[in-house]
Amino acid sequence: MSFGNIFDGGGSGADSAKQSAESLGKDTPGAGDVSEAVRKMESERDPWIVRQTAHGAFDVMGFLNPLFQKFHDASADQRQVAENPGSTSAMASSTLKAAGPPKVSIGEDDMPKLEDLSKLMATRRSFALIATGLGNSEGLAVDPSQNTAYVADRGGQKLSAVKLATGAQRVVASGLGDICDVKLDRKGKVYAADYGNGRLTAVDLSTGTFSTVASVPGAYGLALDGAGKAYVVSHSEGKLTAVDLQSGQKTTVATGLPVGVSAVALDGKGKAYVGQKDHGYNLYEVNLADGAKRLVTTLPTASTIRVELTGDGKAFTLDHVNGRLYEITLADGSHRVVASGLASCEGLALDTAGGQIYVSNRESQLWQITQRDTQPMGGVGKVSA
Repeated sequence: MSFGNIFDGGGSGADSAKQSAESLGKDTPGAGDVSEAVRKMESERDPWIVRQTAHGAFDVMGFLNPLFQKFHDASADQRQVAENPGSTSAMASSTLKAAGPPKVSIGEDDMPKLEDLSKLMATRRSFALIATGLGNSEGLAVDPSQNTAYVADRGGQKLSAVKLATGAQRVVASGLGDICDVKLDRKGKVYAADYGNGRLTAVDLSTGTFSTVASVPGAYGLALDGAGKAYVVSHSEGKLTAVDLQSGQKTTVATGLPVGVSAVALDGKGKAYVGQKDHGYNLYEVNLADGAKRLVTTLPTASTIRVELTGDGKAFTLDHVNGRLYEITLADGSHRVVASGLASCEGLALDTAGGQIYVSNRESQLWQITQRDTQPMGGVGKVSA
């Protein structure tokens, strides 16, 4: 519908209503002039008896006639503006010249305060270097309730506790062997995968003593289910094994995984996700009930040395070859780099409640990355000290 049709229709409707009102005023008996005496008599009557005469109605018609005329004129003006916006622009320009341009005034009270800006900037840190001097770290666990990270030094065969707020560190246990991964049970123990000695060990955090739970050849990565079992992947055998933490009894969950698997994470719904460090750089999904597996994704020229789940259908994994942190969507295997510059990163832990990601590397560093800042396109970019 054109502007002409719209506004011509409005004007035509107003004309029709105006003509009807005029006809009613001319053709209806008693619609002419009324003597002053009659007007006076009617004004003295009870208002509820006004219906006995049509004079009041005629007065209303007299009011509506000019109103319909105004509507007709307005329709014509609106059509002109719609079809010729230049006329409106010229009128606005004339008004601007007469009144001058609008003035904006910003006072001192409108300016942000420096202390508010500093607080805002402090809360927007995407990453932070928490500590250095932690040795050749390939394993990492975090206890947010104690504000503490536990970092495994594979080269130094020791486990260190690091305060996340200050970076202060102390050695919890030493002589632990070739430890590649650690997990915290929140009951005073850390469990470690000792690759060189082919075993799963338990470390008492209060005393620093440790003991062998079970023999697991090629043990490289592990996960705890919170119900008394550990799941350990064998790098050399391509196998996933469940270990009862009390008895040390072992159950083979899945075989036929590729040599080079190095990480395992549990979703709490009967699925395990196994990452491959060498010879393929794949991520697999394993059904704990029957050992069935599917390939979730492949990261070309990258590794999946550690895997942690976010609980909302996504996973984070480390690429120690290129020093990158990846986010993977488990349903379709899509992935993207969300942080780089992490050197030979091999330790990964999540604090999902606090929204933080922790990464340790062979260069003795412990990094903290804010999870929300990995969500935008490009993530946090390159981290730097």
